[in-house]
Amino acid sequence: MRKFEIKLTNGKTIPSIIINEELIYGVTAIAVGMKNDYIDTSSHIGKIENVYAKHPVTNENLPIIVLNSDIFEKNSMMLVPAHNQEHFELAIKFNLPYKQVVAPYFKGTREESLNPDVETKFRTSVIVVIKNEEDNTYLCVDALKRNCKSFVLGGIEEGETPEVAAVREVKEETGYIDITIKRKSIFALHNHFYAAYKGVNRYAILYVIFGTLNSKNREKISDEESNKQRTVWIKRENLKDFLTVNNNLFVSNFLLDGDCAYEGDGIMINSEKFNGKLRSEIKAILEKQKA
Repeated sequence: MRKFEIKLTNGKTIPSIIINEELIYGVTAIAVGMKNDYIDTSSHIGKIENVYAKHPVTNENLPIIVLNSDIFEKNSMMLVPAHNQEHFELAIKFNLPYKQVVAPYFKGTREESLNPDVETKFRTSVIVVIKNEEDNTYLCVDALKRNCKSFVLGGIEEGETPEVAAVREVKEETGYIDITIKRKSIFALHNHFYAAYKGVNRYAILYVIFGTLNSKNREKISDEESNKQRTVWIKRENLKDFLTVNNNLFVSNFLLDGDCAYEGDGIMINSEKFNGKLRSEIKAILEKQKA
């Protein structure tokens, strides 16, 4: 926990607490109590429209919400909705922005352990989660020549949005052409592994796209795709036993019913000097500096 002095656009300065200092770049709002010496709340609970807080590092204008709580009489609280569940729920209630600063990080093990003798290639990709609402099953693929059972996966081509890439990958890998994209997760996942089938290390930023099957209209897939994997529909309760890709298991366990705050360890992103380091490493450094 650390306290900052935050400037307000009304000319005053308010003390503000952040619970996890390593998440400072993920702050998107502050919360104050109705009884405070810094802002005239007019006994109004919710978002204040005429005063903003200045982010203590980036100097961005942050919205301010008023809560009916005595906790914030002397201080305000910096909110990190993407990485604190209580703050996430406040963001839903008061329409606050999210900013991901910790990406769940998956590193290859066993045959996918990083190979120091080959290059690393970076790419952006999609994990595509398509649900058949009629029987609560999910579209998956089972690789025929390697142990890879997953949702539909694929790279994002130049000029494509993740949503467009998702539709194309589903069509190419499974033949299904009648789907509707419903949402994109607020979280991107990072996957670093050795891709033996390509002979390179891969560092992939994965966007998670969710959609539904409208009908079973389907086109014939290429011989290359049909020789590479088979299409299967898996009941939700069986996904944990079917999926063999760790980042897909993460999606299945935490994101199927909608996003929630990610409070775990991972690679720091959108955080300037912290970028590329593990959250746990940054946390340890900051704690050592305070000791």
